[in-house]
Formats: sequence, structure tokens, C-alpha cells
Amino acid sequence: MRNHLPLSIALLLACSCAAPVAANERPEALQAFASQARELRHLDFVWGEATGDLNGDGISDVALVLTGSRRDEAPREERLVVLAGVPSGGYRILSLSGEFCHPGKFYTLDIKRGSLIVEAVETSDASRHGSTTRRFRYNAKLKDLELIGEDTLSVAYDEDEEERSSANYLTGKSIATLRSKGKTRSSEKRIESPVRPVRLNGWDCGA
Repeated sequence: MRNHLPLSIALLLACSCAAPVAANERPEALQAFASQARELRHLDFVWGEATGDLNGDGISDVALVLTGSRRDEAPREERLVVLAGVPSGGYRILSLSGEFCHPGKFYTLDIKRGSLIVEAVETSDASRHGSTTRRFRYNAKLKDLELIGEDTLSVAYDEDEEERSSANYLTGKSIATLRSKGKTRSSEKRIESPVRPVRLNGWDCGA
């Protein structure tokens, strides 16, 4: 029997909520960003957003993927920014990436149990889905978020095949899973964890 496109993906493709959101529709967080990073005020569209407490202070933070161009016909720039809520109200920039990932389709962002989860969807239609999900967690010693894991997913619905991989940089383990026509194979291997934590601040997705 043919596998159908997952409902969550179909809804994202069908509705306008997957499109960028104008900055003036997110005034408080975007105004804080623009006032603290004046050289990046051209990043005026929200491509993805999540809220939750990331640094453990009990105050809600905001993670945004921002995109924009410095001038007409200039290359589109893209950054992942985390704004920490402050006790007196408003936000301060907690971390700001270098050039981010430029997926072919869209982003989904979520904050769960203190971790920021950023899914970059490259392909998503009736026959295929492909994405890379990166997991960041606040490191109190660094006063920054660090990259703690990366997952990839590739699904071919017509062929009834699915490939997954999950790398955990904290445990140094990577798990790969292949499901094809009802049969599943998994393998686990050790990976070399970074000698130093990979900080979000200044991180270039392409590099």
C-alpha cells in the first residue's frame, strides 16, 4: 500500500504559515535584534521561530531564523539568532550564527527540554522528503549554545524506503537505520566528538 505524505508536512506545504513572516509582525524580539545588531537590520523576515527557556533562568527565550538582502539583487543572507529574555522585559542577543543553512524548502524550529531543535527541509513533496536536523544546547561555561547532535532523514514514499542517521556529539555515537520494503537494518559506530564544543555564535553551516 502506498505511503502518504505525513500530515504535518502536508499542512506545512498547504498553508501560508510556512512562508517567511514580516519582521514587523514580531515587533518585540525583532526590534531588540535590530537595535543590538544594526549591521544586520536588513535581515527582516522570520523564516522560522521557537520560544522556550534555553539558558535555564526561567525566562522565555526566542530562537529565530532571519533572512534578507542588503540591497536589490544582492545574495540572500541567513542567520540563526537566539534572543534571551531579560528579567526587566525585552531581549538581549544570546547567540548569533554565521551564515546559516539555506534549505531548499523551509525550516521548523522547536525548543524541548532546554534544547533548540532546528530542522532544515531540503525536499518535501508527494514522493520524497529529505531533511537535516541540528540540536543545540546551552553551555553555561561558554555562555553560548553548542551543537550537540545532527540527524538526517531521507524518505522515498513510492519505493517505501527510509534512511535515518543520528549523531550524538556528547556520547560520541552515531546510529544509522535503513528501512526498505518492511525490513529494517540498524548499525551503530563511534564517531570522533569535537575536541572543543562547537559554538553557535559565529558558526557557519556551510563550513
